[in-house]
Amino acid sequence: MAKRYVVGALMGALMLVVTGCPSGDDNPVPPPGDAGTQVPDDAGTQQPDDAGTQQPGDAGTQQPGDMTIKEGDACTTTASCMAGLYCAESKCAPLHIAVTVGPTGATTTPTYAVVVPFNKPVSPTRLSGDTSTSRFPRWNREGSAVAFVDIASDNTVSLVSRGIPALTGQSTTPLTTGAAANTSDFRYMEWEPSSTIAWSQTSSTGSSTGIWSTSGSGSAASVTPNGVFPSWAADGNSFVYSANGLGLLRRVVSETSSSSVSGVSTTSEQPLHNKANGVVLYLDAKGQEEPTRLTPLTGLYTINTAAAASTPNEIALPRDEGGPIAGGQIKSYIANHTWAPGGTHVAYVRVFYIKPEVGDAVLCSGTNCGGQQGNVVYVRRIDPATGAPAGDEVKFADEATLPSFSPDGQFLAYVSGSQLKVQKIDPATGTPVAGSLISHDWRNDNWRVLTNSGDDHRPRWQPR
Repeated sequence: MAKRYVVGALMGALMLVVTGCPSGDDNPVPPPGDAGTQVPDDAGTQQPDDAGTQQPGDAGTQQPGDMTIKEGDACTTTASCMAGLYCAESKCAPLHIAVTVGPTGATTTPTYAVVVPFNKPVSPTRLSGDTSTSRFPRWNREGSAVAFVDIASDNTVSLVSRGIPALTGQSTTPLTTGAAANTSDFRYMEWEPSSTIAWSQTSSTGSSTGIWSTSGSGSAASVTPNGVFPSWAADGNSFVYSANGLGLLRRVVSETSSSSVSGVSTTSEQPLHNKANGVVLYLDAKGQEEPTRLTPLTGLYTINTAAAASTPNEIALPRDEGGPIAGGQIKSYIANHTWAPGGTHVAYVRVFYIKPEVGDAVLCSGTNCGGQQGNVVYVRRIDPATGAPAGDEVKFADEATLPSFSPDGQFLAYVSGSQLKVQKIDPATGTPVAGSLISHDWRNDNWRVLTNSGDDHRPRWQPR
């Protein structure tokens, strides 16, 4: 496999973070600190520094109902609760967001999986309690529990879950262990909308390939011998994934072999289902690389896997950003993509970098690119039936990453400045609603939201 390099930043300083794939399945060099880029193993580019779509349970788009009942008032159905709320114990309550946090400063451990109401900038709740460290929280399809990786003092890992709301003294439920799954970690893990949890097996050296799953019985089983980034379809019984040199594949859990997704190239990677139809969102560099550092210049595409014959739709592509500035040319590529429920919008990060006349490419920081920031979240409307773009891309947030739509499609969460931020979105235009920004600043807890593991650290919304 050809080596891959990604433009990145380290602790706010401008430098290049390198991740390599020496041979066969990937064995990436972990990015330093929290501000680097992470390459999905086996078949991936990836992710910009500092900043999933959580979909409604079962299959289909969240039906809005009248959405008139406010927080704390009596309800009988979630569809009657206002945007961002769900019906819990007969009252409309705020949806929670799950993320992984780590300490402020240069240290990277311990880490904690936490949950917090999306609209209340309070200290979040640690899912692992006070006894162990944890990471990578994932919701079940009912929104009633979160699975996460529990890390013992000897660094062995287990997969456990905890009910939501997280009550004082509440114990966790064991799901499986790293030993049972023959893995040193649970990377690229996904749970809802399925009843089965899937992840990519990770070796003791840190390389990930091969997809395993568990139903929570304590056991785990291999589903595919290769591949990463499983993404469940609405039926919860099949998923798409990417494998090095093979592109995108589809696997039905009950079957013994995978099938290729037709119409895409073998360099396609990081597929994401929306939960309304068979349209898949994915990245593809198509062999484009930055010459001096071989940076894969990924673009964003959709393809309708439900159609008998389909061709990819171009959503957002790498590009030159206008004329050159003193010392070089500003360029960009795409990373950290995600769906809105129902496939009506996509969000992604456009990564801006400068290619100097002499030397290596470096991430834009504002000062070195005439004011241009390095990571910018954009939103674009999509025709849900075909996956074709239905509007121009809209700039949503500067110096931000890991966007995530709420399950009712009314809010967009992202990470900026190591803080979780949530903003209401105008569904008609894709623009942020003025005056709606909610910032979760946990520096008083000595915590920051982690982003260095890319999609593994994406904010995850409680299904509605």
